[in-house]
Amino acid sequence: MGILYHLRKITLIRISSQRIPVKRNRVLALVIHYILRVGFFLFRFFSLNFLFRRKELPLKNIKKILVIRIDGLGDVVMSTPAFKGIREIFSNAHITLLTATWSKELVEVMPTFDELIYFDAPWIVKKQKGKLINLFKIVKKLRIEKFDLAIDLRGDFRNNILMYFCNRKNRIGFNITGCDFLLNHVVPIGENHHLVNASLSLINYLKPKNIKEYTLNLWTTKEDRDFIDHFLRENGINSNKVSNIIVIIHPGARWYGRRWKAERYAQIADSLIEKYDARVILGGSSSDFELIRDIASLMKHIPIEAAGKTSLRQFLALLEKSDLFIGLDSGPMHMATAMGTKVVALFGPARPEAVGPWGNGHIVITHQKDFACSPCAQTVCKRPYDSCMQAITVEEVWAAVQEQIGKIFYQRRFKKNL
Repeated sequence: MGILYHLRKITLIRISSQRIPVKRNRVLALVIHYILRVGFFLFRFFSLNFLFRRKELPLKNIKKILVIRIDGLGDVVMSTPAFKGIREIFSNAHITLLTATWSKELVEVMPTFDELIYFDAPWIVKKQKGKLINLFKIVKKLRIEKFDLAIDLRGDFRNNILMYFCNRKNRIGFNITGCDFLLNHVVPIGENHHLVNASLSLINYLKPKNIKEYTLNLWTTKEDRDFIDHFLRENGINSNKVSNIIVIIHPGARWYGRRWKAERYAQIADSLIEKYDARVILGGSSSDFELIRDIASLMKHIPIEAAGKTSLRQFLALLEKSDLFIGLDSGPMHMATAMGTKVVALFGPARPEAVGPWGNGHIVITHQKDFACSPCAQTVCKRPYDSCMQAITVEEVWAAVQEQIGKIFYQRRFKKNL
């Protein structure tokens, strides 16, 4: 029965085009899946492990949990519904989050977790010294912890492998990029592989028919909010004044193929100031200084430059005070949605249905369907001067901005009449 059981488990798997949009990479993931699947089967056969199916610990008896979220800031934001759901379902468990070092400011104030472990995965940060040594160290550390349950929120076959070596009891994940045979529990996700939907699917799997609404949620401290109040006052902005429209333009992106031209941002910013007397803030990290200065130099009016002047959580507090966010497929875009700020998102090579702004009231502008090469791996653009990103026009973005500002004015009038 053991052999037949494992033979039945060798089934065809479909690699998600939403999670891995490039066909070549999907084929590679498929090859890795079946090579490891055969190796796993042979190992169990010759070691006679198939005769001894490990007894799984009932979920109701779980006392120690590892949650894996080791990718981007936006991915962490999109997993906050799952964070909250896991804490509520396993209210008495000790929950540890394995996450990347760049997420520290976001996660260290979350009330969800009892412990945080930081790990920059070599498949995320490819250029790092001693990456294999670091990988062995984290596996050893996690094995010592002896978790009752490990949960991967990405649906990444590499995380499935990591969980297998770190936890031999219960492993929960998704079967959308391969190596699901290493899981004890596979969460059904349907056709919508957006990361927020994955979070909601996980909650439903752990606690079926849970009708509670889970949304994106981030935390700031009083010090963060006080800092932003002072920053706004220094720049002549009264965030409590109803007539003020505060707009954040965040033009930076890790990959050059996601970027829009500086002169186009400048036109949008000038139009906001001229038509709506908006307070335009150019945001970003210290690595965006040059781009921010280029935009400011091309403007007729003087914007407020915030790049490199706030911490990550202070930027969250700034988003909370703002009315509109204009930017790209990035972590800050997801932060804006979590803080309740309306979004105009410009999407080039990434799939909006997989990583677009979550929730109602946001606008995505994309020309992806007009380009055969899009979506792509995003690292190097084959058409840098005629790309899906550059196909987005100033007129399209301005129309979306006006639509969002119309909604903002309507909501303000509605609140005033209450």
